[in-house]
Amino acid sequence: MKLTSTDDYINERIKNPEFKKGFEEAQRQDNAAIEIYDLRNNMGLSRRQLAKKSGVSKKVITRIEEGDMEFSDESMKVMEQVLRSLGKDSNSPLAYQK
Repeated sequence: MKLTSTDDYINERIKNPEFKKGFEEAQRQDNAAIEIYDLRNNMGLSRRQLAKKSGVSKKVITRIEEGDMEFSDESMKVMEQVLRSLGKDSNSPLAYQK
């Protein structure tokens, strides 16, 4: 079995439209999680404070920031809700959008 680099593997698989769509969704969700983490820290908010401000549980905030959210329409809505509570709208370049 020939070993390939991760980049080579992705470049080959990205030719498949279903893989490409899932890969791009994962990238958007990762970017949104990073944006949430950075915004929260820049605003000096704890996860508990962000949970209260956004109406999303601290456990979910933790899962978002640790990249432990399942890909779904519901997780997308939750991340958008958190981003809005931090002053970002769904047009944010890093916001996770469907």
